[in-house]
Amino acid sequence: MRAVRCVRFVAVALLLAATGARAQFDLAKVHPEPPPVHARFAAPAVQFDTPAFDPWQIDFTRHAQMMARLQALVGRPSVHLEIVGVSGQGRALPLVLLARGGRWQADKPTLMLVAHQHGNEPAPGEAILVLLERWSAPAYADLLRRVNVVVLPRANPDGAALFKRATAVGDIDMNRDHLLLRTPEARAVARVAARYRPQVVLDMHEFTAGERWVTRFGAWTKYDVLLQAATTGNLDAGVYQAGMDDFLPAIRRAVQAEGLSDFWYHTTTAKPDAPVAMGGVQPDTWRNIGGLRNAVSILHETRGYGIGKQNLARRVQSHVVAAQALLEQVAQQGPALVALARRADRAVAGQACKGSVVVAAQQTPEKRELTLIDAKTGEDRAVPVDWRSALKLQVTRERARPCGYWLAASEGAAVRTLRLLGVQVKPVASARPIRVERYDFKSIEAGQRQDGRGAIQDQGGIVKAQVDVQPLRQRLPAGGWYVSLAQPLAGLVTAALEPDSQSSYVAARLIAVPRPGAPDRLLRVMQPLPR
Repeated sequence: MRAVRCVRFVAVALLLAATGARAQFDLAKVHPEPPPVHARFAAPAVQFDTPAFDPWQIDFTRHAQMMARLQALVGRPSVHLEIVGVSGQGRALPLVLLARGGRWQADKPTLMLVAHQHGNEPAPGEAILVLLERWSAPAYADLLRRVNVVVLPRANPDGAALFKRATAVGDIDMNRDHLLLRTPEARAVARVAARYRPQVVLDMHEFTAGERWVTRFGAWTKYDVLLQAATTGNLDAGVYQAGMDDFLPAIRRAVQAEGLSDFWYHTTTAKPDAPVAMGGVQPDTWRNIGGLRNAVSILHETRGYGIGKQNLARRVQSHVVAAQALLEQVAQQGPALVALARRADRAVAGQACKGSVVVAAQQTPEKRELTLIDAKTGEDRAVPVDWRSALKLQVTRERARPCGYWLAASEGAAVRTLRLLGVQVKPVASARPIRVERYDFKSIEAGQRQDGRGAIQDQGGIVKAQVDVQPLRQRLPAGGWYVSLAQPLAGLVTAALEPDSQSSYVAARLIAVPRPGAPDRLLRVMQPLPR
């Protein structure tokens, strides 16, 4: 078998050299499913015609091919195509708007799809091309009178070109960059979200089929689709419940009707004692940041990472079915969905100066039996695991919710980043006495961001701070900045500015920890700031 694979690889290499093509992924690193496992995943009856399905193309749809497909849609009545940014290596970041007359309708609900944040997870990008072709056809004209669809087909084009998870410049996981906005790719997503304020977002990925699961359990993953809504502190309860009660069930029903299987999103590492964890609960991923934007925010992952083109049609079909179900659900709810988002905006803004804010939370440890597929027999096998549930948050740190935050005039980088997120930041034009809380930094050390599996690999690490707050009445100098929590994106503000949150701007060194005796850079404002 090894000799056969080597011969195939040499043949592919010669073909690529002859045609001048450059493979996006290394065939030598593909870990194909063994026949008993592969037999469990029959191809769907539907056929797809994206470039990845061309029998002469070894790799997946390339950037130029994708752009050509998008350009071919221009001229259809519902299609608007624009470039909303440029990647670290200079590739265009396209946006496609599908709406009546190709113009966004402010009174209609908006569904936002983001695909290919991780460059080595190709099925979402292929599915997006299928969906855009379908939804821009005349048969969908009536539906697009009731819904706006905003699509980012390839959020990480450099990663896709290199077939790597992270961005090419900085080697950053852009899916964990939606609060810090260090990458041009994440900044483009933020600009689009701030511009269109979607009521529903779908984050499209692929998960590991074998590898770590085979190493630990001698088994492969079973489910076609893994799902999870936003799960982080300070979410609006009404929006969260709509995701759990209406939108996730709509996807599950559609997936199951196609004979596909689904379960909660989960992952692990190859370490023997590592837990199996649902998606993280920190305010950094697009799923959780989407939730803090008061949108129903859903992660949809298909079983595909590591197996090359195996089951590709089934993986693409899984994404197509899920997105179709969401589109129909958004259209069905229509004005009620717009009203829900507006109520959430008002509710979040109305909490300023009241109650408490979650600063840090973690998943809840549980015991569970997880069903996998035995690598040798292809049969189901239940394995006991230490499970980390994101459906039940354990709040580890909270404090009184302020009315807002004051930033020193020196903190222009933080101000610019907040504004890119869509947060309102106002200059403090005149000095004024006011009740505040200052941060007393008890300890500072280098560390790593964590999720349910352990440390997250992140270049440079973070500043781990332990703080107390000290109430005082202080005269705020003119020339600083005020960030009120009486605004819809208050959840993003607290995630960014509470310094002992691992995702905060202090943790990321965007705001420096003040030296002893130096003026404060960041204060909690504990009463409404007079106009």
